[in-house]
Amino acid sequence: MEVWGAQGGSSSSGGLGGYTTGYKNINSSVNIYICVGQKGGDHSTNTGGNGGYNGGGKGGNGYQPGYSWVIVGGGGGGGATHIATTNRGILINYKNYKTDLLVVAGGGGGRNGGAGGGNSGGGANSSYNEYTISGGTQTSGYAFGQGQDGKTKTVGGDAGAEGNGGGGGGFYGGFALQKEGAHSHCPGAGGSGYIGGVTNGTTTAGIQSGNGKALITWMPVL
Repeated sequence: MEVWGAQGGSSSSGGLGGYTTGYKNINSSVNIYICVGQKGGDHSTNTGGNGGYNGGGKGGNGYQPGYSWVIVGGGGGGGATHIATTNRGILINYKNYKTDLLVVAGGGGGRNGGAGGGNSGGGANSSYNEYTISGGTQTSGYAFGQGQDGKTKTVGGDAGAEGNGGGGGGFYGGFALQKEGAHSHCPGAGGSGYIGGVTNGTTTAGIQSGNGKALITWMPVL
């Protein structure tokens, strides 16, 4: 089984999604269920992009009043991709059923965001490195299966009026900065990958551009 998480939004600059793989012996009569992450939405002028399907956080809106040029919104976080043994829909619905998950690939953060995937998603720094936010891990993040929405700005500021990027979806989703004002312009952090009931599993950060995907290669056991 191979899964790739989706990239964060804002044209081609969003954080790349992760990659997770592993092997599982399954009888041909057993069903497995796949949910593929969507690339985070790009900003539209000062409006932040939507979060990608399967856990990407929404990008925040930029603060526009009083500016003669467009203060851009943040990109949405990329969605995670997962394979499970039960059909519960999106990843957040497995919060109390984590053992049903086989593999998860995390999504990247929005707007030059942190990479998704790996045991820990990539973090992000605001302008002038004034603030730092973390990606999801194996035990913590913004929320299980969900990246945080980026801050919508209500005040301007030097390198701080732009909308913040959304966090990527993942086993645990990445954070998005909730500050505003001077130097608060910040990408979103990436969501983590996960290896569940598979053998020879690996999870790697920062592989996939665009939407996520999944691939199952059947290998008959004689």
